[in-house]
Amino acid sequence: MRRLARRALSVSLLTGLLAVGLVTPAYAGPQDGIGWQYSESASGYWRPPQATGAPPTGGSSGPATVFVQRSNTNELLCPEGDPDFACDGPPAYITGIICGANLRGPRGLPLFAWIRWEREIVGGEPGPWVGREADCEEPGDDDFIPMQEISWEVNYQVFQQLNAPAIQISPNARTLINLPTIVSTNYPAGIGPPATVLSQDPPRISIPIHIDRPNGGLDGEITAEADLTWTFEDGGTATGRGRPYVSGRLPENNPGFYVTNTFDRPGQKTVTLDVRWTGDVTVPPLAPEQIVPVNLPAVTEDVEVLENSPVLSKD
Repeated sequence: MRRLARRALSVSLLTGLLAVGLVTPAYAGPQDGIGWQYSESASGYWRPPQATGAPPTGGSSGPATVFVQRSNTNELLCPEGDPDFACDGPPAYITGIICGANLRGPRGLPLFAWIRWEREIVGGEPGPWVGREADCEEPGDDDFIPMQEISWEVNYQVFQQLNAPAIQISPNARTLINLPTIVSTNYPAGIGPPATVLSQDPPRISIPIHIDRPNGGLDGEITAEADLTWTFEDGGTATGRGRPYVSGRLPENNPGFYVTNTFDRPGQKTVTLDVRWTGDVTVPPLAPEQIVPVNLPAVTEDVEVLENSPVLSKD
């Protein structure tokens, strides 16, 4: 370990990155079988990068002369005793790197080690691999999935495939001042596999998801609930899916049964319905994490408010 530290410092490569005396990396590889882990600071799922295998042998153009080796832990050392590597070369050679266990990258994720090896071809024969460059990096895009991407996936694969919310006004698009006007929507209509409806009001659904990545993607399940907010041009607001008028059940005699608004001035008024999906994603066996809310485009419907006696037909 001391030889590693001395050589690394002699080329000024590991300043601030070397942790002399570190024995066990704090985040070495998948833990307890968990490939993906969640980072609150990065607001996404990450996993250790896949470790690089054996050096390339080359192809039709001849032996390979450059090899970038990546580790799935915070350290990477020259393989002692392997004749293909110059582990006892001049002091300028890099023989290993250890990244500080408490250091984090720009996203706030742990750092993982890599070394760039080079070798020369002398008389047609390749020489040993020599460490020329090394550094510490957090997982890249192949090993990181932001929550924003998960929400986007659900939005465009599920929510955007549903029919847009439709507003129904009871008894019709003409109403009277000082009379409860009933509004409702059948949204979300048409939900089918892979989504499962858990409840109708409030709308609550479960959706399996898969986010592709090289070397295996992320599988989980979204549980989402729709918040439906009604805004009326006269300033009134209401929430809920509502229901159409049921013959014999007047809103004044059944408080809470309908979603209603009472207009106090005549004229053409606009009713607006906003839908906002919220929820969480579960990637077993990790705990659920909140997804980024998804707001759908608002839908509107005009209603003509007439000045007349407040009478509601029961037919």
